[in-house]
Amino acid sequence: MENKDPLYGRPWKNAARFKTFEKADKDRKKRLKEKNLQVKVKKLQAHYVVKTRSTVVDAARNKSARRNKDFYKKNKKGAKNDS
Repeated sequence: MENKDPLYGRPWKNAARFKTFEKADKDRKKRLKEKNLQVKVKKLQAHYVVKTRSTVVDAARNKSARRNKDFYKKNKKGAKNDS
């Protein structure tokens, strides 16, 4: 099964840390008012972390030139050593 959600697998960024859930939840609710932002609270061993990620999906990124299978063929032609 392939997930069609464009946000699936997108990384979350740690926005803030709190010692109590109540403070973390208050910060989460404040951040939820921002547009194009997902927010969640995660419990870690000693504290709570507010995590965020953008809901704006970037256009497909161009692949690296080195990932192009003809990259090395193009560069070998001009790289002959005459010494």
